[in-house]
Amino acid sequence: MHPATQRQAVAVAGLLGVAAVAILLFSPETVVARLEGLADTPALFGVVLVGVYLVRPFLLWPVSLVAVVLGYLYGPALALPLSLAGALLTGTPPYLLGRYARTDIGLFGSLSDSGERLVGAVGETRSVLAARFSPVPGDPISYCAGLVAVSPRSFYLGTLVGELPWALVAVLTGASMRSLSLAEFAVSPALVAALAGLAVLVLSGPVYSRTRTSQTGGG
Repeated sequence: MHPATQRQAVAVAGLLGVAAVAILLFSPETVVARLEGLADTPALFGVVLVGVYLVRPFLLWPVSLVAVVLGYLYGPALALPLSLAGALLTGTPPYLLGRYARTDIGLFGSLSDSGERLVGAVGETRSVLAARFSPVPGDPISYCAGLVAVSPRSFYLGTLVGELPWALVAVLTGASMRSLSLAEFAVSPALVAALAGLAVLVLSGPVYSRTRTSQTGGG
């Protein structure tokens, strides 16, 4: 095994270790209860909410849980833009870490090379958009976007549009709850299948064009 791969594997294991310790010490339900209790003090609530969004990627909590809470507390009209802003904010730390860890060697180098070929065929914004539509967890997408050096504009635009349907479902679910219960939240399999299909459609045009051009050039 390449020494760089060993170092990178240790770094990934370290991140997972931090998440495992956090899971033992904290729970989403505890944080949600604190957020609910701060709803009447908007300034403090805002500070804590930003903190939750920034540390959430390292705790491996689904971002949709926060959107459910916002929908429950504030209703769709306010919760949806807050959730989308939170999606952009919470994707920033892993995106920046990915850019920092970008290299040409080891495991990260292989991932960067593969990702660059895909992004080159599809386009930066379209790649992020399709990935966000897919059922792949958001944090690996953010890390990979950083590793591939997707531009900030493409990353945030693709994230904003791609997270819209997921945020909308979570916010509406929270708004419909008589009492806040995270255990009641579940994404419909039909929605997952529909958005996965949409992700395929987003990718299919550029991939087909790229393949056809390569075949024509090779002939």
